[in-house]
Amino acid sequence: MEIDTKIKEALEKRAYGFEIEEKEFIKNKNNENTGRIKVTKKYIPPDVTALRTILQLKQAGKW
Repeated sequence: MEIDTKIKEALEKRAYGFEIEEKEFIKNKNNENTGRIKVTKKYIPPDVTALRTILQLKQAGKW
């Protein structure tokens, strides 16, 4: 994949918001791993700066 395409996709993702999964090992009271994993979904909200950048690039005809 071309670097410009990767950058464009990353910028769009940040501009529109996205969801991620965080994984955490569950430990017991002795701080030892139990072999279980806790998965938490988090929503990363849209970023105004990324949105502004996309709009500026579109208006300049570079998008």
